[in-house]
Amino acid sequence: MIQKILSIFFFCSVFMFGGAGFESESYLIWINSKCPVASTTCKAVTYNQTNKSNKKTIIVQGGEPIVGNLSGNLIGYKFFDTKTNQSFELSMDLNGEYTLYVRVLDGVSRSGKGFKQEKIKALDKEVYLQKIQNLKK
Repeated sequence: MIQKILSIFFFCSVFMFGGAGFESESYLIWINSKCPVASTTCKAVTYNQTNKSNKKTIIVQGGEPIVGNLSGNLIGYKFFDTKTNQSFELSMDLNGEYTLYVRVLDGVSRSGKGFKQEKIKALDKEVYLQKIQNLKK
């Protein structure tokens, strides 16, 4: 239980102090935050997703915070890209594992239908920058 609480604290603190890097099978992701510490309402967040196969980057401004029902803590963000008509949801479960959900928006609601789900791992800034630099070569 203490590990879960520490994981949630880590997730929150990573987002609150500038940014966090993540990697999945298909993507390198950087989330930049200008939010105050412990904010569960701030939307001053930017999502940068680089596709590993085609090297294209999607940048989405303004993420919606995802708040845990039990803890009331920040557990992730959801981003809506109106250009590609997709949503990107990055969140952490109670076991401290991160998942990225990519959904196609249906135009009626902002929930959309899921078409891609990937487990992701957190990266520190230096590792993220090295991986993104190697990818762009």
